[in-house]
Amino acid sequence: MLPIIKKWFWYDWIVFAIRTFWLVVILSAGFINPSLIVMPFWTVVILASVVYVLPLIIRFRKESWYLGAEVIAAGVFHLYLAYAAPGLLWTFTLLVMIIGLGSNRRTYVWTGIPVGIVFPAINGWIADRSPFEFILSCCFGFAIGFAFNVLIQSNKQARIIQEQKQLLEQHITRIEELTLMEERNRLSHELHDTIGHTLTSMIIGVESLRPSVPDSEIERIDSLVSAARRSLDDIRKHLHQLSPVSPGPSSGESLRQLSDEFMKSTGVAVSFRVIGSEIRLMQKINFCLYRCLQESLTNAVRHGQATAISVQLHFDSQQLRLQIEDNGVGAENIRFGFGLNGIRERLDLLHGTLTVHSQVEQGTVIICNIPLQTEPVQGMIRLLIVDDQEIIADGLKQVFDQHADFLVVGTAGNGQAALECCEQSEPDVVLMDIRMQGMNGLEALIEIKHRWPAMKVVLMTTFEDSIPAATALEHGAEGYMLKSIHPREMKEALRLIYNGGTWIDQSIATRLFEEMKRQREQLEKYSSSPEHYPYGLTKREMEILRHLSNGLRYKSIAAKMCLSEGTIRNYCSILYSKLGVSKREEAVGLARTESIL
Repeated sequence: MLPIIKKWFWYDWIVFAIRTFWLVVILSAGFINPSLIVMPFWTVVILASVVYVLPLIIRFRKESWYLGAEVIAAGVFHLYLAYAAPGLLWTFTLLVMIIGLGSNRRTYVWTGIPVGIVFPAINGWIADRSPFEFILSCCFGFAIGFAFNVLIQSNKQARIIQEQKQLLEQHITRIEELTLMEERNRLSHELHDTIGHTLTSMIIGVESLRPSVPDSEIERIDSLVSAARRSLDDIRKHLHQLSPVSPGPSSGESLRQLSDEFMKSTGVAVSFRVIGSEIRLMQKINFCLYRCLQESLTNAVRHGQATAISVQLHFDSQQLRLQIEDNGVGAENIRFGFGLNGIRERLDLLHGTLTVHSQVEQGTVIICNIPLQTEPVQGMIRLLIVDDQEIIADGLKQVFDQHADFLVVGTAGNGQAALECCEQSEPDVVLMDIRMQGMNGLEALIEIKHRWPAMKVVLMTTFEDSIPAATALEHGAEGYMLKSIHPREMKEALRLIYNGGTWIDQSIATRLFEEMKRQREQLEKYSSSPEHYPYGLTKREMEILRHLSNGLRYKSIAAKMCLSEGTIRNYCSILYSKLGVSKREEAVGLARTESIL
């Protein structure tokens, strides 16, 4: 009952005040002037208490029965009061006002006639008084209550119209963003398949010729490669409409920023503290910590109703510990839903552990432990190169053949061929293009991690797309780099990955954090709206999810919703990202498991 009372509006409290005033009048009359009541006073007290409490209980349990219970309880009690205390019959008008306030255009006839005509007439007959006086006062009270209800409903309608206007404005803004995103993706794909491949092939091809070029021509080689890299960078900047990115923040800075932004947006006090000497962490660990803290903060407020949260990041020589403690309602048995399972899966990939302590009314403590990297492993690195552009694959093979600590065990032109090579040669590291004909890099990554979990996969791309990068990291990729990376950096990155680390291009990492921040802001914005859905989904995304669960394809959904197929695909990409899945089958399965639909 208490959670329902917390949701009351101001007019609910007015009704409660009138009801309480009615009960006080009945009880005080018996104490002040006992001669008004000819029957035993305790009988009146018991019946009045029942009339006061019973309709409220029914309203909380079965609201559709509330008006009927109110009419019967008030009417029958005042029939008794007409015999036991005729001087208190005027109090019936107070309850009639409450009944009028609870009536609407569909119920006012069957509630108004009994309380405005029938019961007042019978009361007058029992009390041996003129019924017209009672009928007039009760009809007037019912009219006041009903008129007040009309004003409240008009106010609600105005608020709904305002909310729908805001949603429409948000929808228009979202359509503009999706249109721009769709056009940018189209340009990205076209540039990737044309200029991107040409410039990348030229960079790798020229780099592979470096050992055979005389020293006097090395400067010209460097000039050509630099010019090609600058051209690729210019294309990226124009495509993303972004200036050159600065190095991303450290783990402590990133988590502190997330905590501060969460505190500003929700009003919940969040304290953040770093204990120990902070060290530079791998991007995969940064990403995992960020997601763990993001999910824990959201759960503390959404489910735990916390008003204060303490976050501590502990560094020591052997392990890293992220501890989130709140003062929420807590629970004896914490059910691991999609959010906590996601945290545990991310930690499992890093050989970490998740511990959750919670007690009723004592809050919840979430502890994420991640072991830090030990001594690097030495040895020759068996490398498989996968790219549908033969000149790029051959150029990379020539680059790595010049180094004794790399052994190129084969090259492949698509994901299916890469799986066959993995089965035959069992490489330590797979260096693979993300966009290829046939089976692409992401599909091959998922299959490789399923068959050979210990095999390390590094994906290459021409442009800085954050969504494929996030998807690749979610599915266990150890590296994500640009094809235009300098060969020396690529070799160092592969050595780091071979030794148990993770490497992601700094510009892509920065865009990942920006995308995560944007999604978090959208989630908080939709969570604060009166109508919101699980995982921060919008009404349009829920509609698309329902169509997906019904087995419709993108083209059919687009026709039903009067949108383009490309727009539906963009909506689905955002939908999958919010749900933390990568394809429609997983989204539909999650929706059914979590009872979202």
